Amino acid sequence: MFRRKRPAAVAREVVRDHTYDDAILDIAAEEMDAGHLRAATTVLAECRDEPEVRALRVEVLGEHAIGHADELSDLAKANTDPDLWLLAGTAFIREAWAIRGSGRADNVGKDRFKVFFATLRKAVGPLHEAAKILPGDAVPWAQLQTAGLGLQVDREQKDEVWREIARRCATLYPAHWTRLQILATKWGGSAEEMMAFAQGSADHAPPGDPVVAMLPLAHFEIFLEQFEEAVQARSALKIATLKMRYFGRHREEIAAAADKWGASPARPHPRSLQAHNLFAAAFALADDAPRAKRHLLGMRDHVHDVPWSYVAYLADDVEKEYSELANKYLDA
Repeated sequence: MFRRKRPAAVAREVVRDHTYDDAILDIAAEEMDAGHLRAATTVLAECRDEPEVRALRVEVLGEHAIGHADELSDLAKANTDPDLWLLAGTAFIREAWAIRGSGRADNVGKDRFKVFFATLRKAVGPLHEAAKILPGDAVPWAQLQTAGLGLQVDREQKDEVWREIARRCATLYPAHWTRLQILATKWGGSAEEMMAFAQGSADHAPPGDPVVAMLPLAHFEIFLEQFEEAVQARSALKIATLKMRYFGRHREEIAAAADKWGASPARPHPRSLQAHNLFAAAFALADDAPRAKRHLLGMRDHVHDVPWSYVAYLADDVEKEYSELANKYLDA
């Protein structure tokens, strides 16, 4: 009766599904939504020698191309354009995952899985065509890796595609993200192998490269497994203990990775906002106030679903969970 009530967290004005700074890409996406393709192929063509930028752009444009992959494939055949082939292949991948949904495999029916696999297989040919026309381009191989994950190809094929990516761009951020998922327990790997990959990624990354964020990402994958077990056990104590203690136990190695990113003068990178999300959440849960604040400021309230959807109890609580943690450190 006499306990003082905690004030409700002030809801922050967050930006969802837009963790990048690329105004030209946004214009191209709007043009695609209006039915015009020229801007999309132009912005892809102008970054053929910038794999990080190209990977981000095709990822975003592929999302806006959902429902038009077959048309893009036909256009690519008529024009033998590597950017069209890449966009078509990526669009098939995005269409496939839109069909499957983001839930666990147990919740996807057989019929939906059949359509998912059939759509995903359509991506393979266009991506190989894109890779053949521009043999030095790592991005078609990165998209093939994503397709292979969904198609559940054998480990040997996954490893071969990874070697093709690494040969062309050893630090490609989204390719590392997908490789980490391939090695995770939920996709048939193991926590040990996934963590070894994450630690190796951080160790071999050049100073100033946000690919070191694979380390907190791997920890969030392990955290999620334990969080789901606690939820299934309906144990509020286990949930609270996990949130309070997990990242505190691993704070030092995550801090070393963050410091390596910050050790070099900041260079623009398309995935910086995503990396800030991972570090901000990890340090907030570890109660490392200075580092949490630094990365929360780096996020600029641009919220990425990973890791915040891993921390929230319910999908609808993502913004609330973020606001509570962010206000704690930004208002301090």
